[in-house]
Amino acid sequence: MDHKQLIPNRILVVVALVQGFCLLFLHQSIEHQFWPYGSSHWLLALYSVVLIIPTMLLLGLHKEKELEFVKWLIPAAVIVGLCGYYVGSQDDFTGRFYRSEYLLFPFMLTMSIATFKILMYAQQFAEQGRLAFSYSELFRWSWRNFLTLGLALLFALMVWGILMLWASLFRAIGIHFFYDVFIEGWFYYPVIALAYGFGIIIFRRLTHIIDTISRIQQALMKFLLVLIVFVSIIFLITLPFTGLSPLWESGGSALILWMQALIFFFVNAVYQDDPESRPYNQWLHKFIFIGIALLPAYSAISFYGLSLRIDQYGWSVDRLWAFLIWFLLALFSIGYLWGIIRLREGWQKQLSKVNVSVGLVVLVSMLLVNSPILDFRKITVISQLNLLREGKISEEEFSIYYFSRNLSRPGREALEKLKNNKELANPQLAARITNLLNSADRNKILSKEEFISAIHVSEGRAPGSLIDVIYSDLSGLKKWFLRGDETYYLMPLELNDDEVFEYLFVIKESHGSHVELYVVDEESWSKLDFHRDNAWVYDDKKFLEAVKSGEYSLAKPKWPKIIVGNEELQAR
Repeated sequence: MDHKQLIPNRILVVVALVQGFCLLFLHQSIEHQFWPYGSSHWLLALYSVVLIIPTMLLLGLHKEKELEFVKWLIPAAVIVGLCGYYVGSQDDFTGRFYRSEYLLFPFMLTMSIATFKILMYAQQFAEQGRLAFSYSELFRWSWRNFLTLGLALLFALMVWGILMLWASLFRAIGIHFFYDVFIEGWFYYPVIALAYGFGIIIFRRLTHIIDTISRIQQALMKFLLVLIVFVSIIFLITLPFTGLSPLWESGGSALILWMQALIFFFVNAVYQDDPESRPYNQWLHKFIFIGIALLPAYSAISFYGLSLRIDQYGWSVDRLWAFLIWFLLALFSIGYLWGIIRLREGWQKQLSKVNVSVGLVVLVSMLLVNSPILDFRKITVISQLNLLREGKISEEEFSIYYFSRNLSRPGREALEKLKNNKELANPQLAARITNLLNSADRNKILSKEEFISAIHVSEGRAPGSLIDVIYSDLSGLKKWFLRGDETYYLMPLELNDDEVFEYLFVIKESHGSHVELYVVDEESWSKLDFHRDNAWVYDDKKFLEAVKSGEYSLAKPKWPKIIVGNEELQAR
């Protein structure tokens, strides 16, 4: 690239500084709780624009091409902001309880991919001045952007590391001034942003080195491509002898998708942008040819595995992501196979058309999953409620914890409606929902009436005095048992042939069951401790089935008690 075409350094420095101060403003709004703090939709929208648009400017702005590049930048800013606004509206990112990583991580990943692709298209459009995408040019821009950004981030981290070393050295001799200054937001946001901007400026002027690194990785990928194609072919040959059942039991669909993705990455890294290139000899070229031709078989296998899980358990966010990834990889597989059918050993000539076309599909998909058009959380809510309505999952199997934590606003709104739905929710399920929704507020616990309605008694009715004692115990020092996704069981027992029932009280949580024993003595209920390390049952499936049906047996101790004077000794 001609250095005369690069934008002046002072402009890029200003862009980096503006980005740093904007990030400082957003950080301060959270720390000091002023707008946009408390408005998660605006907060995430502004963070998205501030992180993405200046980065695109730093990487893509060129002298005398500013107008063409900005033509892409303005709609990109609008789209990124709208996606951030929508995703931010689905949860409270400043709350203590709801785990926003289920929204933030997919959002950051998908927007990074979308930004990466938009930047490539914008750079090529600015360079050519027309909307006609060339795979060779897109390939060149993609590796330059990826390596420039990665090296610039590394440079910024090194600058920050040196500053922290500086501060720590002086702090070690009793001078705290530098440490106190360097950890202040008003200092490190502009400084790191400047270092990041300088890193991009430096590496944008070293495109020949970037291109050399790209050629080096091509040489390395040549060996990895042969290896992974060999593994894929051997694996496919082995499947008829082992069957598919072991594959599904070990998460095979995900492994197959990973293998496909790696093959596509290595194929494009090796063959790159030259359809006439022959990086291998004739025999290895045919070997790669066979491996690529077999890829649709893996798409069929993974589709079958995903379909089985969906038919059995319905849609979940993870399965929707898996299906989307399968769909995109299947498009690549079918496109490459079509090139092999048409062009035989010259199949790599089809790479350009397939990669450009499917690349646009990938871009659109990454944007749609952050919009109400393809919101995986809403699709999951509808699917799981249908399974509950049709009786394909029981109320005990229905995970309200998953709805509340993983499905964000759609999940919590669905729980609120489900709680009052007499057709789908019984008192026990309604109490579990109330429990979990209340857990955001430490002062809210299940009411006594809701607690009573939530108890499963395996036989007969539990004495009211016992319920009063249990509720009093829980609402005292064990309030957390009245704030989560718990199910409660009472099991009457006859332990000492006195025709008076004792009761086993079981609290089922997501990670096991807490067990307590209540006995009556002179019409007063008390709790007995178990002679065990703890009162938890972890492998509790059979245990709960027995509790619900009231099945139990008594085992006499192997060794009786030894009474010596006033002391009782119990051998174990």
